[in-house]
This record gives sequence, C-alpha cells and structure tokens, in this order.
Amino acid sequence: MGQYAERIAERCAHFGDCGGCSLQDVPYEDQLARKAAELEDLLGELWGRPVPVEPSPEVWHYRNKVDLSFSPKWYDQPPPPRFERDSVLGFKTRGRWYKPLEIAECRIGPPDLSALLASVRQWMENNKLSAFDSRTRKGFLRILLVRYGKRTGQRMVVLITADGPLDRASFVEAVQTAWPADSIYHGVFRGLADVAAADESELIDGAPTIEEELRIPDGEKERVLRFRLSPFSFFQTNTRGAERLYGKVRAWVKRVQPQYLYDLYGGAGGIAMTCSDLVEHVWSVENVESATIDGRQNVSINGLSNVTFATAKVEVWLKELLLAKEPVAAAAETAAVVDPSRAGMHRKATWRLVELGPRDLLYISCNPAQFVRELPALLETYDLRDVSAVDLFPHTDHVELVAEFVRKT
Repeated sequence: MGQYAERIAERCAHFGDCGGCSLQDVPYEDQLARKAAELEDLLGELWGRPVPVEPSPEVWHYRNKVDLSFSPKWYDQPPPPRFERDSVLGFKTRGRWYKPLEIAECRIGPPDLSALLASVRQWMENNKLSAFDSRTRKGFLRILLVRYGKRTGQRMVVLITADGPLDRASFVEAVQTAWPADSIYHGVFRGLADVAAADESELIDGAPTIEEELRIPDGEKERVLRFRLSPFSFFQTNTRGAERLYGKVRAWVKRVQPQYLYDLYGGAGGIAMTCSDLVEHVWSVENVESATIDGRQNVSINGLSNVTFATAKVEVWLKELLLAKEPVAAAAETAAVVDPSRAGMHRKATWRLVELGPRDLLYISCNPAQFVRELPALLETYDLRDVSAVDLFPHTDHVELVAEFVRKT
C-alpha cells in the first residue's frame, strides 16, 4: 500500500486531461472495491450476491500495446485561414474527442515509452513532417503503434502514414537509439478514420514478427503458450491479466468436462489453445480473417492439432451448424465460451446459441452493461451459476466480467 500511495503522488503528468485513465488518483484496492460494487448494483436481483474482482498482477505499465495518433494541434481560438498548424503526437483529451493531447509519458503503456516519443517528435521536426489532417487530406503522419512482449521483452514499432516517401533510415535510427526494437514497420492507410490500420505495410528493419508468451495458471502448474505477433495481430492488451482470465476459463472447462468446446468470438484463439488439451476438439469462430490466420499459425507453433478455426460471423456459423444434417457435436457433450466485443452478441447469435443449447456456457464480457441487457434471453434456457470478474484495465472504469451458466434440466 505504501508503494502504491507513493506512485499515486507521482501519477502521470497527463492525468485529468488524458482520456485513457480515470482512476489514477484512487488507491488500487479502492478501485477494485468500486468495480465490485458497481457490478453488484448492475446485476441487481438477477444475481443478488457480491461479485469478486480479481486484481491485475500489474497496475503500472501493464499494457503490451498502445497506438498514438499524430494530429493537427487544436487551438482554443480558431487560427486564421491557411495557418500551418503544429503537429501533436498523443491521445485524445478526456471528454473532447476532437482535441488531441500531446503525450510525454504513459504510466499504463509499455515501459520506457517516453524516450521513444521524444525521439520520434525530434525526427518529425528534423524532417519537417506534419500530421495528416482528415479535413484537408494534407499531411503525412498518422499513427505510431507500439507493441511489447511482456514475457519476452521483444519490441515492435509501426509507423502508419498517408501515401508518400519515407526516409526509412532516419526513422529506424530515431527508434533504435531511443527504444531498441526487434521489428519496425511502415504502413500506409488511405482512409479518413483515425485508426491503427494499414492498406499495406512493409518491414523496414528487424524481424517480421515478435513473440509473446502466456503462462496460464493451472493449479500448481502452468500451461505455457507461445504467440507470434505481427503488426495488427489480435492479443489481449494486459498479458499478465489475460493469464489470470484464461486461468479461470481453464478451471471452468476442467470442472464441466465437456467433450467438445465452441470458442465464439475467438479472436486469435487464445482461449481455444488454453483449453485444447482438456477436450477432444475446439472450434474457434471469429469474423476477422487476420485473427484466424494468426490463430492457425499459433496453433502450429504450439504443436496443437485439435483446434479448427472458422472465419465467419458467429450468428452465421451457428445457423449453418443448426442446419447441418449431422451436427458437429450433441449439445449434451459441448460447452461454449462467448467473448464478444463491447457491442455484445448479435441478437441472432444469442437466439441460435440458445437453440443449439450447449450444456455449459461461459460468457466473458468487457461491457457488463451490455451483458445485463442480454442476460434475460439467456436465463430463459440457462441457470446463472456464478459471476466474477478480472481487472484487465487498472486506473480505468473497465473490467472483464465472467459469468457461468448451465442449461436448465
């Protein structure tokens, strides 16, 4: 507690302005208590019991990925026409999505990020480069994406720009002198959205991928998995927190002992691989093709042979499964893990999952309010057996809810 109090006194210089963190001024124990109380209140009579929140193993520099935007500077007084705005590298101001905030540090991002940001800013000034402006469609620099292997120490930097020439050597030098990286990419994005995406990307220094490792608790043992990460690979942003979350999933699968497992909204198959040795076969369903490509690659890296990936919308895949003359597996032999995005499950996916009726169901939600909206439809067919949470996002209002269901008899 003393160490944490000291860090509160030294909280990020941008706290209060930056939209990333909202609770840095609250002791971590109190953050957990607040999240538990909010979950209990949110679930109300649908659960009616306390919801324990498992802490993140790390509360500072826990993120393994951040993407910072290059943006034209915002001025409180509109500048005159044809005024050349300065360029800002950072995040958005809290409550003002249109106002970029220059960032010198990030206490929840990868370690030593400050040196990289300072070096990239200096490189930008030396090369007389400016941020892309979606209103005028002028400017060059768009996104600085940073990935860090918490377990391996490997680093990746991706510079995303508009079309145009890049002095690769000078950018590589700016990165390597400040934040030595194992992999450096240049990507080009031609859309207008302020997102970490690229229409094309090219390796300009180092290896094409970095690796990360998960050490998933399993009683007194660990299940160790290796993951190869490319610039836009899907991976939980809190590595050590994800280990605890996946440990809960693995313990649940051990308890319910299904023969088959459906991993719905499966991303790159982290949950599927976590549990693949406990079941006869796992089907991982994800509509983002790049994620399933990464999943197949990581299955091969880990020497697994009983995981099948499908690139499809969950509601479509479930429909095809229901229409199949010979279902993949009888409901009594199956369990399903559902881990959707903040938007939750598509209503057709919910209906079809209930119709399919796997005996056991585990719902992981990063948006508990949306989960509560979907809960009544599930409770028509399932009993809610347990609810808990894992804090993957210290210093923010977000938390990962884990709900266990069993089909009514």
